[in-house]
Amino acid sequence: MRRTPVMVGAMAAAAMMLAACSQGSQTASSDESTLDYIGDEAAVLPQLEAAAAVTEEATGLQFAPRTVQSTENYQQVIRSSLTSASTPDLLKWWNGYRLQELARSDGLLDITAQWDEAVANGWLDDSTRDAFSYDGSVYAMPFDANYWVVYYNKQIYADLGLEVPTTWEQFTANADAIAEEDITPFFATIDGGWTSFIWFEELLSKTDPQLYIDLTSGDAEYTDPEVREVMELWLEMYESDYFTPADTPWADEPSMLASGNVAMTVAGAWRNGSFVEAGLTEDDYGAFVMPVIEDGTPPSVISESGIIAAASGGDQTEDAADWLLNLVSPDAQSAALEESQGMSPTVEVTPPNPVLDTVSADVAENEYQVLTRYWEASPPALVEGNVQDLAAFMADPSEGAIDSTLSAMADRSETEWANWNDGE
Repeated sequence: MRRTPVMVGAMAAAAMMLAACSQGSQTASSDESTLDYIGDEAAVLPQLEAAAAVTEEATGLQFAPRTVQSTENYQQVIRSSLTSASTPDLLKWWNGYRLQELARSDGLLDITAQWDEAVANGWLDDSTRDAFSYDGSVYAMPFDANYWVVYYNKQIYADLGLEVPTTWEQFTANADAIAEEDITPFFATIDGGWTSFIWFEELLSKTDPQLYIDLTSGDAEYTDPEVREVMELWLEMYESDYFTPADTPWADEPSMLASGNVAMTVAGAWRNGSFVEAGLTEDDYGAFVMPVIEDGTPPSVISESGIIAAASGGDQTEDAADWLLNLVSPDAQSAALEESQGMSPTVEVTPPNPVLDTVSADVAENEYQVLTRYWEASPPALVEGNVQDLAAFMADPSEGAIDSTLSAMADRSETEWANWNDGE
């Protein structure tokens, strides 16, 4: 990736921040230690700090957070810092292949023992272990758990006499009725550099969850006819004026849903706190999992987990491992959810927000297949290139753009899977 002078400067500044974090990772007093944490977004800090206040009571360990607001710069800094003397004690990352990338470079601390203790305590479901593991060892703890759902404005639905859809026909009929009232049915954007995969993953998984798995694992081709059909459906939705302009600011999503400028948006459970902050209550908005496109398709839901890992080269690895264990305790997670209004990986902690509690119950009752989010489901270099191609399609959707988009993604898939496998 070509780096502009601005990007290089931001990376240098972030690297200096990491160095400061490392130097500050010393004993704060005779009976308390401070663990330095660095992440890429300030939005999650309130929930982490709420959890940290609880873990401090249990461990005596203080929590000193820093953030780098550019996700792209943050990733570059962490990848380079883990093998340097300026590594932090704790760092935010992503599960799946992104976690594996760091773990196989020996940059992360093995916390298998802490994971096993959390499972023995009844805090974590051991069936999720693989999402936080590499080569049989666990390298991170989840700090949240997120289903991806369709949030909708209840007032718009009520005014137009619409019901929560359970079929694709109802879903698109709702969108048509909303569009006829000169209201944009769906929020969609390429702002942020990663958001372009949202609708691609939803339409792909709701067409065929096994095709989604095969494509993201390298067992299917982006140029397969079934994938092209997904892109054709997406184009039809664009031609029906279902979406906001591609350059709509990501930050505008909560206010646009609250004001009724858009009727629906697809986002993870972690976005729920932003809707609450925008003034929405359970009377104003709801959420549902997008229906399958063809009858008989197994229901599925996209899922992701924010994770915290400990650097293997950190100054206080034993303390960091203990802190991570206590992060998933029921008390710490309950405190975190009061801030985030999201969902928790801890078994006995249910969403405090009724909007998400309804979704969680629906997924459990109807045995949805849970799929790893696109961002974490394939090698990072492949995903980061593909989101640029998907963004180009969203900026200028057309029949001709479908083939060029899928061809570029297929070529990259072949290259990056080979690179990934060579690195094992």
